[in-house]
Amino acid sequence: MNLLKVAKWELRSTLRSRKFLFIFLFQIAVLILTLFMFSGFTDVLESGEALTPSLTGFAELGVIDPSGLIQGQLNPDVLDIREGGDAGSVLVVDNFTGIPLNATLYLDYSDPRRSVVRDEVEAAVERASSLISEEFVKSPGPAPEVREETRGEPLPVQLVTRVMVSILLFLPVFLFGNLVVDSIVGEKERKTGEALLAMPVRRSEIILGKCLSVITVLALQIGVWMILIIALGFHMVNPLGAYFTVVASSAPVVGLTALISVYARNYREAGIGITLAYIISAAYLIAPSLAYMAGSSGSVSPMTLTIKMISGQALGASDIIPPAISILVLSIIFYGLAVRLFGRDDVVFGPRPGILRLMVKP
Repeated sequence: MNLLKVAKWELRSTLRSRKFLFIFLFQIAVLILTLFMFSGFTDVLESGEALTPSLTGFAELGVIDPSGLIQGQLNPDVLDIREGGDAGSVLVVDNFTGIPLNATLYLDYSDPRRSVVRDEVEAAVERASSLISEEFVKSPGPAPEVREETRGEPLPVQLVTRVMVSILLFLPVFLFGNLVVDSIVGEKERKTGEALLAMPVRRSEIILGKCLSVITVLALQIGVWMILIIALGFHMVNPLGAYFTVVASSAPVVGLTALISVYARNYREAGIGITLAYIISAAYLIAPSLAYMAGSSGSVSPMTLTIKMISGQALGASDIIPPAISILVLSIIFYGLAVRLFGRDDVVFGPRPGILRLMVKP
């Protein structure tokens, strides 16, 4: 009961803070802007438009093509096409008298844009070859009409969308670490720790209550972000499963933040430690997700499980058990160490022992 009282006090204090409300609303505005930009990017991918580091006329190409077969396949949005050889790079195409069609590309290697020219010419040659082949291939007889229909997004867009949405859902877990730091380190900076410890509340309940209030705030923020993401048109097959996975994943991160905050003397030490810890935590979440995108089928990290829930893939024991075990084990370790350190007067009031001394004489 005391744990819930501490959590209630901390939550009430956090929600009444103007600083928290400003950060909360500012992050929502940034999220909406990010989603609009990402939505435009996916629209470009779906439309199949060329994505080049250029505007029209970025790279110049002179073309000598009497038949016009290859010139007609060049994309004018990528190349500034000029008749004749009045350009650094020149494409010379022989008269078309039948297969094969010979063409020679003279590249200007002093031009850093030569790779754009080469790639576009190769693509145009492939398109022209396909057209020529279709002209020469004759059907032996009437064939049944086959109509192909595609549903859903192209595969690259699916992968980008799933990973992007998953990363956005995990962002609040790292953005609100300052709440834990302010709640624990702030007690040391304001010299109010003595009064807090004098209350009829166990030290373990103080730490766990503070962490529980932060997890509650994170759950609220993640829920708001998920509602906005869905409202802006991003589809999630299993939003509840993804929500609970992200909220559960916040528990060990909050515990790690609490552990660093308990040991830190001031905000500066806590900031350095949390920065390094969050880099490692982000690598643990993202690296298995990249392996999943590359073809791995297992779910090692909670982010991989979240991606699968967003896409609606069938989940087995191998997908759920490893992330659940990692969340449980890491939470027990981090919260156990944080409670143990907070129970030591030399850590809370000083002189603080070094890490090696704590390891030798816990």
